Amino acid sequence: MSALVLVVNADDLGYDPEIDRGILEAHRRGIVTSASAMVETSFAAAALAAAPASLGLGLHAVLDPGLSQAEAEAEVRRQMGLFERLRGAPPTHLDSHRHAHAAPAVLAGVAAVALECGLPVRAIDSAMRAALRAAGVRTADHFLGDAALRPCWTAERLLSALAALPEGTTELMCHPGHAPSSVRTSFGAEREAELAALCDPRAREAVAARGARLARFGEPAPGAGKAT
Repeated sequence: MSALVLVVNADDLGYDPEIDRGILEAHRRGIVTSASAMVETSFAAAALAAAPASLGLGLHAVLDPGLSQAEAEAEVRRQMGLFERLRGAPPTHLDSHRHAHAAPAVLAGVAAVALECGLPVRAIDSAMRAALRAAGVRTADHFLGDAALRPCWTAERLLSALAALPEGTTELMCHPGHAPSSVRTSFGAEREAELAALCDPRAREAVAARGARLARFGEPAPGAGKAT
């Protein structure tokens, strides 16, 4: 069996109904296996209810990067409680809006909750990965995605990344969606470009050609314990 595992995670579920529709489409028609959901928007309840069981669903915590460790821990616990009430199940993983958990004190708070709950946490670079693993928290071996690129995933860029997937487990962060109908955001039309790339049949073909396995967070890796 393949030693390459790919989790394709769509951020911002619950942000806007049209973004939500695009994320679910990218799961149904494309290679998205997982999503990260906000829980305190006007659309969160409907989004978490509409997401099928086949879509891994984590918490996209909205955090102030200036929080102390204790404050971050308390806030993550509060948002996790709301997630469970809306979803009827705990999240599959933890990450944060705009990578707020990259701040050291916030990361420590997130890690404390993740360790207690047995959840993997997104690491966007080697320093975060090392800090999380030192704390006993699971995280993917590699991370792909850059929200500063508008869009990050054109079809060509996605196919290139898929062809070069490294050994181990990779989280590929993406932002598919249709143009937002309710929220004001500078990241709107670009989501449709990412949606098209993720639903391009060549993307799934590239995953297969590389010998990678599409997975959700927490699924067993071939011959090992957990995917992330």
